[in-house]
Parts: sequence; C-alpha cells; structure tokens
Amino acid sequence: MTDQTNIAEQIEAAKAALTRKDFPEARRILTPMAEEKPTGTATFFLARLEMEEGNYDAMPPLLDSFQAPRPNHAGVRLLRARMHQAKGEMDAARAEAEAALDINPDLPAAQRILDQGEAQDAAQKAQRHVSVLDKGYLDARDSGVTEAMRRAAQALSQMVPGPNWADDTLQAKIAYFHFATDLEQALLNYDPHLIDVSTRFDYITWPKRIQEHVQGKSVIDVGCAFGGYGMGFLVAGATSYAGLDPLMKLDSTRAKNKRVRKWDDMGVTPREIEDTLPAIRLFECIAEEMPVKETFDTIALHNVTEHLIQLDLVFEGLVPLCHAGSHVIYLHHNFYCWNGHHFAPNQPHQINLDEPRQRQVYDWQHIDIAPDVPEDHYFKTKLNRVRLDEIKAITEKHFDIVTWKEIPSSKATLARLTPEIFERVQKTVPDITRRELETNVVFCIAKPKFAAG
Repeated sequence: MTDQTNIAEQIEAAKAALTRKDFPEARRILTPMAEEKPTGTATFFLARLEMEEGNYDAMPPLLDSFQAPRPNHAGVRLLRARMHQAKGEMDAARAEAEAALDINPDLPAAQRILDQGEAQDAAQKAQRHVSVLDKGYLDARDSGVTEAMRRAAQALSQMVPGPNWADDTLQAKIAYFHFATDLEQALLNYDPHLIDVSTRFDYITWPKRIQEHVQGKSVIDVGCAFGGYGMGFLVAGATSYAGLDPLMKLDSTRAKNKRVRKWDDMGVTPREIEDTLPAIRLFECIAEEMPVKETFDTIALHNVTEHLIQLDLVFEGLVPLCHAGSHVIYLHHNFYCWNGHHFAPNQPHQINLDEPRQRQVYDWQHIDIAPDVPEDHYFKTKLNRVRLDEIKAITEKHFDIVTWKEIPSSKATLARLTPEIFERVQKTVPDITRRELETNVVFCIAKPKFAAG
C-alpha cells in the first residue's frame, strides 16, 4: 500500500469520525498528519474539527496554512464564512460566502449564509421601526399618532414578513402592517403585548390559514371563548373583528395557550381589549341576541361546531350574519376520530396507561363508552357527537358548500386502527365507516344560499 493510499484512508476515517461527532478520534487521526504536512488536507479537516468544537480562534492559522498553495479553494472560503457567522461577524461572513460562490456557484451552504445575512439585516431594520411604535403606542392613544410612528408603520408595510409570521413576534408585527388595508386604523389598533401573546399562545395560525378570506374583510368569530383570535385576525389583515360567545368571561385574564395546551394568564382581560382597540368588539351572547344588526364578510368557527348541541339552530342563526358575498368557514374536530374525546392523549406518543381516564378513551374506546356515560358527562353536555354526513347535511341545509376537505389523523395514529379495533367499534356503532374513524378534522368553506351564482 502506498503512502498516498494510506493518507487517503486516514482522511476518510477522520471524516467518518467527524460525521458521527467522535471528535477525540478525529483529532487523534488528524493532528499528527497536519503537523507533518501543514498544507495538507488533514489541516483543512482539523480546521473543520475546531469549528465543530467551537474553537474559532484556532481556525485561522490552520486555514491560512492550507490555503497558501490554493488561494482559490471554495471550501476554505466557505469554512471561513461559517466561522465568521458563528462569531457574529456577518460582514466578514458575507464577504467569504460571496468569494466562495464566485469560485463555485453551486454551493447552497454559501448561499444560505448570504440569505441569512440579508434576513438578519432586514430583521434589525424592522426592529428599529418596531421600537418606535412600541415606545409610542400608549401615548398615541391619548395624544394621537406621531409622524415618526406613521413613518415606521409605512416602512413596515413595505416589508414582506417571513414565512413564520404566525410564530415569531417580530415577523407578526411586520405582517400586521404589511397586510393592513388602512395604516391609520392599524396604528390606532396596534398593541405589541397582544401581538406577542397571540404569537406565543398560537392565535395567529388559524387566521393565517384562511387569510384569503381575512385580509381586507370584516370577521365575526362565532364561539370565540375569550376572544383570543382577535389580534390574530388583525395581524392577518382583517379590517375588524367581532367575537361572539355566550360563555365569554369579559373580566378574566385566563386564556388557553394552544401551543402547550394549557391555561395561562394573558395579562389583559377581553373587556380591556375591547375598550382599548376600536377594531375589536366582543359580544357575550349568541348570534340571535347580538345588540347590533349587521353582516360580515367572514363568519369563522374554529373547533366550535363539535361543541354546539343545537347545531342546526346555530347554523340557521348564522344566515342573518351573511350578505351575498359572505363566507362561513369552520374547522370541525370529528368526535369519531382517535382523539375526538378532547381528553389526553392527544397523540399516540402521549399514551400513559397508568392514567385511568386514558385507559377509558384511547384507541377509539371513547366511542364505546359514550352511550353509557352519565347525562352530565362531558361527552353529552359539551360534545354533540355529530357524524360527518350529518354535519355536512346541516351545512347544506343553510349554505352552499364551496370547499369540503376531510383531513385524516396522523400516520402514527391511523396505524393503530387494527381490524380488531374497527370490529369492536362497529359493535357500538354498526354503520360506522373507516372514513369516520380516520378523519381528524373537516375544513369547510360555504356561502349563503341567496348569494348570486
């Protein structure tokens, strides 16, 4: 075996050790090779090892040695770019990434560094404008919006929010002004605390999902609980938001954090929100008892329909809220799916058979026990247990369906539907179908029957 072959084999062994993050083994192989030949390939991989271990100051002399006979080595430029990026030296990182791409245009990692640098610059610029608004919004409620705030809002409106604007507070603030149809109204309704809470509690994802029917629209949220989606709809561009729920607690700060599925303190009451923000109105009543008579562009029900005991009457009550161009949009959580019980476990990985309640309901057993639970049980007082074809028929009685999408449970969930379980459930509900057991939620868009066309 030649020395060259032996060197190549050692380099491959070192690369394999780096891949599996066995850094001591990689160092054992590379150090003597780099000492023997400072300009050799081992020196480059030793620099990579120092990068992986966070020893950034040890990298430059190694890269200088390796690069000396190879001034146009794209890999060295890329590794230097990664080093500068890790140290927060973004100007230097971008310069090295650009040099790497000049040598080899097919380097996605270098392009990602440039893209990340641009995103970071944009975020810093956005943060400067947001700081102006966050500092002045409270005073503006008493003394009016300042020109500095108008300039900041205008600048933000021209920025495009990142794709994660439902999950990132800064991006949500950019989205709030970017999607606003009236910046002056947006300034009057700006509340950084509410945008932050809406992001952290996951109250922007649903408005974002149906944004086509939100931006530039008036929205009424039926069954809104405490009105948590209000700011989320404004972030998505709604011109106004009305929340409707007979069980709303207007003076409580308690709210459901949907990200962690736990109750938390929102830091503000629904009444305070309504009193502060003119675009948000909250009604502690049912549709028929609303103190104002008006129609809305979008009537939204998010995971509400499964709780409506008199579903037909509620849908009938939605009709007067519609004009010819209105859309009713709902997401219905199917009682007959794996987690239709609304208890733990929500997903198979959460199964804990030491919990008595879980043993009662997991793997579709909630369907088996539903007929025999007491009359005051959650299944009979809070869940209507409507079948898929039933809710579709009720919808079609009052509206014309535009979109009907049955979304299945996760693959891990569906894998639990064995023939034995299906047979067991059929003993309780003889005409049950696999479709009903597999469908997790229904997404429906409908329009009033009196709409033209």
